[in-house]
Amino acid sequence: MCVAETLSVRARRRKILELIQRAGYMPIETLVTGFKVTPQTIRVDLNALADEGLLVRHHGGASIPSSVINTDYDARRSEFAAVKAKLAKAVAESIPDRSAVFIALGTTMLAVAAALTVRSGLKIITNNLEAAQVLAKQPGFEVIVLGGRLDPRNLGTSGPLALETVSNYRPDVCIFSAGGIDHEGHFLDYYENEAALVRQMIKVSRRSILVVDHSKFGRSASVMLGHVSQIDQLFTDKLPSAALKAQLKSGKTQLCGTAAAPPGA
Repeated sequence: MCVAETLSVRARRRKILELIQRAGYMPIETLVTGFKVTPQTIRVDLNALADEGLLVRHHGGASIPSSVINTDYDARRSEFAAVKAKLAKAVAESIPDRSAVFIALGTTMLAVAAALTVRSGLKIITNNLEAAQVLAKQPGFEVIVLGGRLDPRNLGTSGPLALETVSNYRPDVCIFSAGGIDHEGHFLDYYENEAALVRQMIKVSRRSILVVDHSKFGRSASVMLGHVSQIDQLFTDKLPSAALKAQLKSGKTQLCGTAAAPPGA
């Protein structure tokens, strides 16, 4: 009995590690459902794997221990898809018709692009070819694609040409995501060229919106994008840590989305 239980635990932890390595991040609730065990059992498994240095524990889940390589792009399409769709809907509701909008790269931005189709008369400037395809089909939209080096990994453009072109615009809003946000309020990413483009988008836009699901809180990445004090709104689905909330308050950054406090709270 004890040997069988030990083998079962080892097999489960090996499978958990494989899933997290493939997806980059897994929430506890998904693992509980998949393995049909209690949340406490999964927490013990994750803590044990983290103690071996095989993964990094976060509130509500665990991720791969890398700050250099992001999760596979196709795998990220399905991560928190419903959450991303809800956040995207909230973002779209905050964008006035006939606005000029920067849209950056990422699977969250694909959800935002789909949600923006309810608006009218938007001018979209983007390096995200998939988002451009979605929005170009919308009657009354003008879509401008930034030139530059095309990355087959995510069908995004970047590099000096894209960076120079961004500087020619002064849009109403920049919408972007990030690979992680630390508790000091820095938002981070994995790729220098893409990060440089987002930094310039933020700089030249009248308003900037960061959209992330809760798995990005406390997640490490190696390239600095900026600090929450530089943005106007953070759209997310769960309340961040007390330290990050303090940074948002200090920077006068509005917390929006399903994590936003109700009026008067």
